Amino acid sequence: MPELQSDHDVLLAINYTGICGSDVHYWEHGAIGHYVVKDPMVLGHESAGTVVAVGSAVTTLRPGDRVAVEPGYPCRRCAYCLAGKYNLCADMRFAATPPYDGTLTGFWAAPADFCYRLPPAVPLQAGALMEPLAVAVHIARQARVAPGASVVVMGAGPVGLLCAAVARAFGARTVVSVDVVESKLAFARGFAATHTYTSRRVPPEENAQALLAVAGLDGSGGGAEEGPGADVVIEASGAEPSIQASVHAVRRGGTYVQAGMGRADITFPIMALCLKEVTALGSFRYGPGDYRLAVELVASGKIDVLQLVSETVGFGQAEAAFKKVKEGQVIKILIAGPNEEESKGTTTEKGEEEVEEEEVKEEEVKEEEVKEEATEGEKTDGKEVKEEAKTVGQEEEKTAAKDDEKTETEEEKTVTKEEEEEKKTETQEHPKQPDDAKVEDLPAETKDVQGEELQDDATAAAEGAGEAAAAEEKAKAPETVVPEVVAA
Repeated sequence: MPELQSDHDVLLAINYTGICGSDVHYWEHGAIGHYVVKDPMVLGHESAGTVVAVGSAVTTLRPGDRVAVEPGYPCRRCAYCLAGKYNLCADMRFAATPPYDGTLTGFWAAPADFCYRLPPAVPLQAGALMEPLAVAVHIARQARVAPGASVVVMGAGPVGLLCAAVARAFGARTVVSVDVVESKLAFARGFAATHTYTSRRVPPEENAQALLAVAGLDGSGGGAEEGPGADVVIEASGAEPSIQASVHAVRRGGTYVQAGMGRADITFPIMALCLKEVTALGSFRYGPGDYRLAVELVASGKIDVLQLVSETVGFGQAEAAFKKVKEGQVIKILIAGPNEEESKGTTTEKGEEEVEEEEVKEEEVKEEEVKEEATEGEKTDGKEVKEEAKTVGQEEEKTAAKDDEKTETEEEKTVTKEEEEEKKTETQEHPKQPDDAKVEDLPAETKDVQGEELQDDATAAAEGAGEAAAAEEKAKAPETVVPEVVAA
């Protein structure tokens, strides 16, 4: 938790922070020009926050106020500061510029007069975009954009888009956005530009003539008394071809402002600059009144900065957000502070242990689920085994029953055969028995039909004394014996 260094300071809880191109450059390369990161450094300088504490001398803010944070603090005593150009102060302490940490954090201490209260209608997300909007305001003020002016803005990144919006808010009649990416220009047409032009790989002068023709600034219509060209050209890309085309696109006596940062040394069309007596200016950050005017432009509805926000992510997704900005996937991305709703459930430095505990619990739950599945599987398998055993037992019982029946049948047949053998023996011992004689006298083909039937019939004929008598009566009529044997 930062401490208040002065009675004029306030302590803020950071709600939202945007990502600037300089943040990405430091993140990726660790340096911008002579500003080199030598020790670990917190990034971020586009922020909005809520006041949680105030110094004893602060009278303009109180806890609970929502503010846009100007992130650079000058010495207040040098010649530049006294002249109202504090952005040029050599002792400026600017957030996320080595060796000073940035605002992508939970809490931030700042001078009260560098915190701008947001009107109720302006959300905190919009407050985080006041920083790039203040940059655009400073550029437009440098260019002295006036009502009815024609303005060409080279580059349709966040700052370029906001420059076009500020130019329109200042009363510019024509605003042309130029870029090499068509999707950016499509957005620009719906945001602030009256015309757009897709830069081509042709000589800078040819590109300048083509873009002026698109906007009717080439002098062909006879409307411009000063001749072809734009009143103001703002270069917001830093690309060498764009810088060269810009000088050729500005009219005679017009104003050219270099806002984009690119290579340290380039080929510059100095002859065109001199012959047209162009006023050339640089622009660096923002100065007195720029932030306050930015807030007023948003509060009045003249500029809707939230249109630029492609996505808002939680604090734990900061690195992924930086990658998206680097790859050009978004126009503007916001990172919510650690205590915002968007950051709940995301990994933060303060909550890594909690996240690890949750991961361990999730693993334990998964293990329990696996065990339960295994137990259910075992139960199911056991049930199936029991069912299978039951089925097998039933089959075995059926088989045993069949075997018993078969055995009984075979035993009956065996008993019958034994009885037949006994009867046969008796017949041989008593040859006068009629049935025995008649059976032996049967034709051979009849015996061959079914030997067992003959034996069964002989056994039946021998049962009981009465039956034997009946058999003797039948023996007197041999013609009736053959049908009886066959029927049996």
